[in-house]
Amino acid sequence: MRRRKRVSSSPSRRSTTVSADTRPWVTCRPRTMRPQTTGVLTVSDPTPKGRISSGVTEDAAALKTLEFIHGNLATWRDDPERPDAERERDLNSQLCKFLNVAARNVFPMVHFHHEESQGNQHSSDISADPLNAGWIEGRPYTKYDPILVLEGKRLPTPGSGRQREYVASATGAAPMGGIQRFKLALYGSKVSIHGMIGYIQQGSCVHWIAEVNHWIDDLASSVNSNWSSDDRLQNFKLDSSNRLSRCESKHSRISGVTLTVRLMHLWVEMSIP
Repeated sequence: MRRRKRVSSSPSRRSTTVSADTRPWVTCRPRTMRPQTTGVLTVSDPTPKGRISSGVTEDAAALKTLEFIHGNLATWRDDPERPDAERERDLNSQLCKFLNVAARNVFPMVHFHHEESQGNQHSSDISADPLNAGWIEGRPYTKYDPILVLEGKRLPTPGSGRQREYVASATGAAPMGGIQRFKLALYGSKVSIHGMIGYIQQGSCVHWIAEVNHWIDDLASSVNSNWSSDDRLQNFKLDSSNRLSRCESKHSRISGVTLTVRLMHLWVEMSIP
């Protein structure tokens, strides 16, 4: 796949403001409790000894993990040892293995797991789990409790009737859409922030932000739809030198620890420019 010629993107239906972003998503201050691990985030011992400092946001662990993933996407894609792969499952497995190796020295507070069970019928593609039991920002976690889960999707999604699966499956079909499963609380109901990985195999990040938002607009205009313009992807940031982008979206969901789920969308252009 990496030897393919890059397919030029079609004109976007809506104009999209593209800007560079060099700021970290979240700045975390070191905790005052004795940590079991060192790094940007810390895990306290299993007995809580007070409230977190006001400078650390509730979702800092998830956001810093997503920042770590985003910062390694280009290195993983360009790894000369990485076998060529096109299938979503293969890409997810490769990325999970790479992140575990990369995290050993620079992000040792989590490990990544491929195909995290989400109930009896569903599994998310990747989860990030704490290495040790403890309290992370006022919440108790064990090594079995994901800080966040991620769903990986190819853009475009191959197969008849699956073109919009990054967002939702076709009307009347089983819920296979990436965003859709988070809205239905089929994924990540116990945590309020998660991520999606977009493996762009044709076109560009700029093309796909317009396309995905067009699909959401179509769903929002449907009769008796649970979609609205509030589901659109926002705050699009392009890293043109590394052929990466990130943006975010917020969605109401039918159940969960909160009735709103926040998704960070991390996209990587896989084809050779």
